[in-house]
Amino acid sequence: MNRIFIALLIFFVWLSGSLFAHTGRISGRIVDSLSNAPMAYVNILLESTGIGIFSDNKGNFLLQNVPEGKYKIKFSYVGYITQEKEIVVVADSEVTLLIKMQQTTLDLSDITVVSQLKPHQVFTNITKIDIELKPINSSQDVLRLLPGLITAQHAGGGKAEQIFLRGFDIDHGTDIDISVDGIPVNMVTHAHGQGYADLHFVIPELIESVDFNKGPYYTDHGNFNTTGYVNFKTKNSIGNDYVKFEVGDFKTFRTVALIDLLGKMHGDQNAYIAAEFLYSDSYFEAPQNFNRINLFGKYSGKISKDNAFTISLSNFSSKWDHSGQIPNRAVEDYGWITRFGAIDDTEGGNTSRFNINTELITEIDNKTFLTNQIYYTKYDFQLWSNFTLFLRDTTNMDQILQNEVRNIAGYRGSYTTSGYIGNLKLSSIAGWGIRYDAIKDLELSHTVNRKNILSTPSLGIADETNFNIFYDGTLNITDNLILNFGLRYDHFIFDYIDDTQEEYTSLSDNAGIFSPKLSLFYNVSQDLQLYLKSGSGFHSNDTRVILENKVPEALPRAIGGDLGLFYKPIPTLLLNFALWTIYMESELVYVGDEAVIEPSDETMRYGVDFSVRYQIIKDLFFDFDYNYSYGYYINEPEGENYIPLAPNHTSMCGITYKPLQGLGGSLRYRYVGDRPANEDNSVVALGYFLLDASVYYKWHNIELYLRAENLLNEEWNEAQFDTESRLRAPDENGDFTGPLEPAPISELSYTPGYPIYLRGGVILNF
Repeated sequence: MNRIFIALLIFFVWLSGSLFAHTGRISGRIVDSLSNAPMAYVNILLESTGIGIFSDNKGNFLLQNVPEGKYKIKFSYVGYITQEKEIVVVADSEVTLLIKMQQTTLDLSDITVVSQLKPHQVFTNITKIDIELKPINSSQDVLRLLPGLITAQHAGGGKAEQIFLRGFDIDHGTDIDISVDGIPVNMVTHAHGQGYADLHFVIPELIESVDFNKGPYYTDHGNFNTTGYVNFKTKNSIGNDYVKFEVGDFKTFRTVALIDLLGKMHGDQNAYIAAEFLYSDSYFEAPQNFNRINLFGKYSGKISKDNAFTISLSNFSSKWDHSGQIPNRAVEDYGWITRFGAIDDTEGGNTSRFNINTELITEIDNKTFLTNQIYYTKYDFQLWSNFTLFLRDTTNMDQILQNEVRNIAGYRGSYTTSGYIGNLKLSSIAGWGIRYDAIKDLELSHTVNRKNILSTPSLGIADETNFNIFYDGTLNITDNLILNFGLRYDHFIFDYIDDTQEEYTSLSDNAGIFSPKLSLFYNVSQDLQLYLKSGSGFHSNDTRVILENKVPEALPRAIGGDLGLFYKPIPTLLLNFALWTIYMESELVYVGDEAVIEPSDETMRYGVDFSVRYQIIKDLFFDFDYNYSYGYYINEPEGENYIPLAPNHTSMCGITYKPLQGLGGSLRYRYVGDRPANEDNSVVALGYFLLDASVYYKWHNIELYLRAENLLNEEWNEAQFDTESRLRAPDENGDFTGPLEPAPISELSYTPGYPIYLRGGVILNF
């Protein structure tokens, strides 16, 4: 049987070679006309042939085995003027092009759904549309760019958001791989929870594009890539100097400044600096005193004919007070506090992060390049919380401190090339990398009023090292049928020193995991792509619980599959539909709030994703996302196998009028359905429907805007949990020192969502 298969393959390759005997090549580079920066993921279509590809990370493209003849080749990208070139291909010769793209208004007809080079990248175009259409003023807005992703904040704005995607309560990042310019955001063995991903160090106005995909199907992404991954890419150039001033309800003030350092006279060289400052008391009765400052600088350019270099530095710091989550009975049954009140108003935190990131891309030839990235992060974190109130300490309350000081050093390398197996085009990426986390003062303590430490149940030093290597191949079986396949290996070394022990106690272990991937894409036409994706991913567990033998698996595996399509029935309408499933070997998570493990069994989830992007007329756009999921614990009895907080129904929708000048605006909603808060659905996390609106007026280089969030002033719960707690009654001064509840009660505790929230500002471009 194997001999017959090999013989047929040899015959097919020989036959293909005979069909392409008189062929040539088309190659080139695509840059922004203002900055000369290379443009990745530009749509390239060789008309009359149906061949479509994307440019690579350096703006390069290559079409081989093009039959002799005259052609029109089209270059399109969202927000840029489409360009067409007439070319003549001659046998055994190469046509070389330099394309300079000029910015313009958004046009969905520029989007193509087929690609022979980057078959996974259509979602990148969708998020490019969303960057143009959706108001982005915070890190929370940044994450909500992603179709189907819902966030919840429950610590006054300073803590990382809780994330929900594809039927997962991802907590703060356990099951989604998040990075910025390739720098990992997820924190392993974090004081508050595994995978903690705080994006507040990102200035939203600097986001150029978002590389995003759902599922565990992508070989260049490892730890935490189970529901998907997202890599935010900051701008290489800003074009104009930019200043924004914004004021809003609850004593909110925000300002952003972007300054170009080199101007437009330096060819391939670009450099700029940016700064952000934010202050808000937030909407709680106790002022949150939230403030954040961000500084960012970036240089990118060609340092020689074949080498492009990028370096960026950023520094972020933030501190805040917060009111914490409150039990429902304190508001609804007892009337002791309002929805925006607090029982322990001394909660809060502070955090900081410094990043340095360097990347060197070396062009070996017009189809091969080598990428080397080195990054370093210095990170500090302190958080005071009280979820259970008087449950454990009936006198001082249960406030906890979570603390850590961390250094991260990492390297990522990749070798990208393309060639042929016979006449079958093969694009290949080989990659390798290492990440090292050194964490000291990893602490969980019982505190009073943020000052006095009563006990320290967990304190230590953790080191975690992750080595990885992978290969990813894209084989064009025909012009329309594309096979993407890959294999990744990750190896971890875990070390922990337990400082709570009187004697020196050091633990160490290691683990490895292979992650295979296989996807098939069929381009029915230029406007319809069918795909079948499959693959295996994983998330690592916390070093402490691995070494203390509290989990059966250090690297629980996820196995998923997608069956879907991208379709453009008309040039200005883009549809995405997918049926998906994902199996999780275990969702064991270290709970930093209590220094314990909450074990869970195997889980299975199924779901449907549906997205629409529609340009109704030139400046009027409509977007819609609907997501359904059904999940359960495999080995638990029916009725007791609900996955807590897993969303079943979510939807986002908006209509936007966006002219280049003059009056514009948008109206948007977000919807989350009711969902189980515990395994037997006896406690329900309440859904919500929120309506937001914005209006702006743009005149030349000046823009005035006004935004209203929760326009209907809905009472809603942003974050909510089934939590066991105990209360004391308030005394005549409002302090909670009165009689203690007879017994603990487990019920819905929540952080209330914001009431109607108005913000307005001015943007100046120079």
